[in-house]
Amino acid sequence: MPIEELIARRISGIEPFNELPIDADVWREAHGQHNSHRALHATGAHRPGIVMGLEVVVSGKQEKTVVVAPGMAVDSEGRTLLLSEPASFVLEEKGQVYITIAYEDNYDSRSAITVGGGKKYFRLVEGRQVIATKELAKTPYIELARVDRSGKDKAVKEAKNPFDPAEDELNLLYRILAFPHCYADGMVGELCFLPSADPGAWKPNRAGLYNMIREANGLGFHLGFDGLFNLRTAGAGPEPFLLYVSCEGDFQALNKEQLEGLRRYLDGGGTLFAEASKGSDGFVKAFADIAKAAGASMKAIPKDSALMRSHHLFSSAPPGGSDKGALTGDLDKGVILSTHDFGGAWQGNLAKPDDEGSRDRIRRAIEFGLNVVAFAAQRKRRTELARI
Repeated sequence: MPIEELIARRISGIEPFNELPIDADVWREAHGQHNSHRALHATGAHRPGIVMGLEVVVSGKQEKTVVVAPGMAVDSEGRTLLLSEPASFVLEEKGQVYITIAYEDNYDSRSAITVGGGKKYFRLVEGRQVIATKELAKTPYIELARVDRSGKDKAVKEAKNPFDPAEDELNLLYRILAFPHCYADGMVGELCFLPSADPGAWKPNRAGLYNMIREANGLGFHLGFDGLFNLRTAGAGPEPFLLYVSCEGDFQALNKEQLEGLRRYLDGGGTLFAEASKGSDGFVKAFADIAKAAGASMKAIPKDSALMRSHHLFSSAPPGGSDKGALTGDLDKGVILSTHDFGGAWQGNLAKPDDEGSRDRIRRAIEFGLNVVAFAAQRKRRTELARI
């Protein structure tokens, strides 16, 4: 229902007093007032759409199966749609298929009472219906994805060009986001690489990392700082989806147990973002051994990579705190190396702090940091869903 129709509705409530007779109509009106205000708030302040999650991905196990991730949305009636468990669909019919989520409530069978010789139920359970359908519903729904199937035996694929999906590719162009949308929800942690010259200077960009997390929390992200991560415990429980590490110059090598933990962390969908403080060549050389041991094939990250469009759109990596900069990595493995020193820019440490464009340089560095966060969160989510 359009918001114009919702605001045109008359809202009434009940003024209680001790002698007031309570029947079903009075009870319904009293609670209806709260429901009407809740719906107005959801549609007016947040607008209908996806609040968080509900991504649709191709199953890692079956080539014709797509999976809808858990998440939350608001429909045009202002009702909350929750999906707490992944939902999967085998797409075998030819033609256009729509994957949608819609509100659905049901009576709780355990709330039945006998009234006038029959049964009535006094408890409603709010729910949702996630379906793959050939025709869109006439009642309120949120579209999550669509696929134009060329044949029932064709494999479903991720779109090579998400802005122009071909047949049998996931089309995500019709997803509508609510406001404010939650782009990522999780923790960001640190790794400690001890500099050979000064072991105490292992966290030169801690302040910058914290500033970037703070800025993210005002821009549609829900992030927490998880502190120092122990690689030896990787895989043993909940973990940050992104690890950040930075120091200047050469650093002490990781031992075998730490390297094995790093491999477990990356295989579990985690992302490592390493930065050479002040563009240090010594850090780059030392990190090459870490990347190789983790199984990463480090190459220049292309301009059309997911990292350049995971949140903000970049034609290339922007400058950071360092005058020189390069961005390499293995995005499939989840390893990124930067000599731009974005962490320095996140705390205002620039090679030329008095330049006229210094404030813009800091802003762009933070925006690129949000891209790293969004990429890491998406990688973690996809890794988890691929196991279904």
